[in-house]
Amino acid sequence: MRALTLAVALLVSSASFAQAPVDGQKRIGFVVEPHIATTLVSFASTTTAGSFGGLQGGFLLGAKIDRVIVGLGFDLARVATGSNAGAGNPTVTTATTALLFTPGVRVAILRSADHRVEMFGQFDLGFGTTVTDRMDNTSYFHLAYDVGPGVRFWVHRQFAVGGVTGVRGEFEFDSTHVPGSNVTTSQSSGVTSIFAQLQLTGAF
Repeated sequence: MRALTLAVALLVSSASFAQAPVDGQKRIGFVVEPHIATTLVSFASTTTAGSFGGLQGGFLLGAKIDRVIVGLGFDLARVATGSNAGAGNPTVTTATTALLFTPGVRVAILRSADHRVEMFGQFDLGFGTTVTDRMDNTSYFHLAYDVGPGVRFWVHRQFAVGGVTGVRGEFEFDSTHVPGSNVTTSQSSGVTSIFAQLQLTGAF
């Protein structure tokens, strides 16, 4: 009888250990990921139209299938600059806002035994437009990417806190039509930077 009791206890214990990784996080579900990022170091001598050094916020909606999270995000970044020609002259302020739709993927590379802590790789590719407060005949196309490693901790099997740092590239392509003619001028700018991002992940 004691041998039977011991065997049952071992089976229950083994089942518990087997279930622990599964219970560490939800394996399949709908994902909501709000995030906020900032630029740490920018590899550019001057600020270009495509450079947003302040806070950038957004969210990603998608699906989680075991190690992989894939979805479509929306990101918003805004920067304002001011200049003054001297005493008695008004300050001229220019505000630029980037609106991006960003497909993204996160893949868990390494996990702890209970699946609550994991290192993952991230890749996002955003495209959209840049809006300025200037009324002109210029159209703006904004392209951005970010790639880097991150760490995520599942506080609850359906909620995690994570952070990512890596490389971000931003590029802007401007096309201006000269009024009263068939002439169109083009200009492009770009900047590469090191970014840091804080993420909250909910799986449902």
